[in-house]
Amino acid sequence: MMLTSVATSEVSVPRAPRESRLPRRTHTVVPLVIIDVTVPGTSSANGRRALHTALGDDLRLYVVTIDKQLERVTFRVEVTSRSLEDVIGLLTTALDRATLGHAQATVIRRPRNY
Repeated sequence: MMLTSVATSEVSVPRAPRESRLPRRTHTVVPLVIIDVTVPGTSSANGRRALHTALGDDLRLYVVTIDKQLERVTFRVEVTSRSLEDVIGLLTTALDRATLGHAQATVIRRPRNY
């Protein structure tokens, strides 16, 4: 008598899900505030220094206009890692003669550090 093995497809064995070979990229959501700020003057240097002092390293700053006739400089300010309320509070405390314009609060996604 000879024994033979027979394979059938009736019994299925569940497979473990295949893991990705590349690590999944995860992101962190970070607040972003964009606000227009107008300060008195004909040069952006003083306003730039005051804004950097008030808002720190999370600041991106763009000069929008320098109006020499009306003696005012308008900046587009982008600040990460702070809420709109925090940014407005810091600006009104640090810049006593500034005019705050259009403001927008949103978020950006940054890659998470491993």
